[in-house]
Amino acid sequence: MLFIVHPNYEQDRLDAVIDTVQKEIAGKGGKILKTDNWGKRKLAYLINKQRYGSYVLMYFEADPSLIQGLYEWMEIQSQILHQMVIRLEEKPELSETSENPDTAYSKPEGKRGYSKDAPKAEAKAAPVKEEAKEEVKEEVVEEKAEEETKVEAEVEAEVEEEAKPEEVVEADKEGE
Repeated sequence: MLFIVHPNYEQDRLDAVIDTVQKEIAGKGGKILKTDNWGKRKLAYLINKQRYGSYVLMYFEADPSLIQGLYEWMEIQSQILHQMVIRLEEKPELSETSENPDTAYSKPEGKRGYSKDAPKAEAKAAPVKEEAKEEVKEEVVEEKAEEETKVEAEVEAEVEEEAKPEEVVEADKEGE
């Protein structure tokens, strides 16, 4: 389920809304698998006169009969601007990382706030980028060397062609 929370809520109040939704799902017999806070984003269109909203992606298992009641409950919650529940055919493989393409932040169930591991993940990614830069530099150097070799070969070929007529002319003069 993806739901959008009012953008003016601070992190504590946003956490309270998320906890309320989790308790509602658990109270109706559902099981929360993962909660992923995507943060504040611009909406595609105005919802309740709001241009922004805090997106939360939540994976849960529940009986299909729970969905209609959950939908009706979320409709009357003023802090939730919009929600979308999608039924997946297969149970997804959930990882510790965020599925949000804009961030590397994700939290396992029950934890709030930013992960302390996120900066470490960025630090680990930096050497890979440096290695990639070095590989690109090496490829550029190799390409330049190949180009220089081609140019030298062309110049030598031109010199040989220019030299041949002179030798032929000299040989003709000697033969006369």
